[in-house]
Amino acid sequence: MKILFFLFPLFLLAQQKITPRYIDSQIKKIETLGREGKSDQYIKGNTLLLKHSKLIKYSRGIALGYLNLSYSLFFAGNYKKSMEYLKLARKEEFAQNDFTSQLRIKRLFSYNYISVGLYQQAISELREIALLSDDAPIDSVRLQAKTSSYIDIGLIHQEKKQFDSATIYIKKGINALQNCRKLTPRLKVILAWGKLTLIELKIDEKKIDSAKIYLKQLENCAEKLPGNYNFKLFLAKGKVCEETGNYQQAVRNYAKSVKLVQETKNIVALRDLYQSLSKAYSKNGNPDSATIYLKKFDAITDTLTSLSPPAIESTVQELVTQKENEINSKTRYFMYFLYATAVIVIMFFLVLFGKIRRERKIVMEKEFETMILSQKVNAAFNEVVQLAKKNDPEFLTRFQEVYPNIFPRLLEIEPLLLASELKFCALLFLNFSSKDIAEYTFVKPESVQTRKNRLRKKLNISSDEDLYIWMKNINNSRIHSLS
Repeated sequence: MKILFFLFPLFLLAQQKITPRYIDSQIKKIETLGREGKSDQYIKGNTLLLKHSKLIKYSRGIALGYLNLSYSLFFAGNYKKSMEYLKLARKEEFAQNDFTSQLRIKRLFSYNYISVGLYQQAISELREIALLSDDAPIDSVRLQAKTSSYIDIGLIHQEKKQFDSATIYIKKGINALQNCRKLTPRLKVILAWGKLTLIELKIDEKKIDSAKIYLKQLENCAEKLPGNYNFKLFLAKGKVCEETGNYQQAVRNYAKSVKLVQETKNIVALRDLYQSLSKAYSKNGNPDSATIYLKKFDAITDTLTSLSPPAIESTVQELVTQKENEINSKTRYFMYFLYATAVIVIMFFLVLFGKIRRERKIVMEKEFETMILSQKVNAAFNEVVQLAKKNDPEFLTRFQEVYPNIFPRLLEIEPLLLASELKFCALLFLNFSSKDIAEYTFVKPESVQTRKNRLRKKLNISSDEDLYIWMKNINNSRIHSLS
């Protein structure tokens, strides 16, 4: 017993002293666990990191602990708790002054927007990250932020079945990484992830031959996903096998993917895998197994559904807060003054004139709405024109967002219109002259006139009718009134 009393003080003295340097060393170990997809160890490590950092009030450890746990909670489907931790991370002094942490926070906000279907807001956040990344002091940080944003935007377009835009963004991220001479381990992971995302996109497009080629190229190259994140590789293999009718091999690959994804605690990926396994078992003539995995799919779906309302409330509240914070304080006080004055004037006229005040209020509201709408339309129009002048790949996508009725109406008249012809129609709608079109699309003016004549013939537009006016009218009238 005496020896135990002797050793106990020595044990206390030998315990690791909690210092910023010690915590920084633990952060590096935790980052490795995260890259390898060892979720349980990653969560335990960050929980301990947060506890130790709070003891010594070390802002870096507190911010990264909250931020890392927020990511883990998000992929586990606990979106509300994830948002709470994210807000706590953002309040830390370290996060407010660390460029990389600010980018990570914005990225996780974009993920939360995606989880509740706010795709356009998510794209705006990701585009802002891509722009902000140019100011990153470290090349690897800049490349990581920019390429990850491109791939994530591609995934959103894939979710919305906008396959052309998805391909453009995903390839944009992949090409930027491939053009880099030396990649860090983290950048190699992003490159492999981007390539697998492209493979899944081609499968969704039913371009199985392309998917198989990309998959073979990936298996032969140096970029690999670490540890449990290989679930995405087996998922892609399973999808290719399923699409080519090899259901038994599809089941094997999906099963391997499930085993790995369970370690990452990515509940959405696990749910989708259960659904894929159920379909593969059913096609392979095994209804019992198909039923088992369908029930597992339903169970996770019910869980996510129950978590959805508080997640939506939390995310929307954050979005409202962000918009309010964007308003300049001086402008805000001025607007408050204007609103107060308007209320007093309205009350005065309410007492004196009653009916006249109500009619004037209606007119003013309509004028205000018209002005705001006009400003938005003008801004969107100028943005689309600039994209067209630059011959930017995003031109067609943005044009369809601003003028969603034009292409469907053109395709009602002539379903066989090519993408190049739709783009040409878009330029005419934007009032580009033949000279402008020739300049910005790098063709001769004579070629533009030839294309106009062909278009008239395809769309059955008479030679007396002004082509530009016809294009404007198609956005305002029903198709039968034009054909």
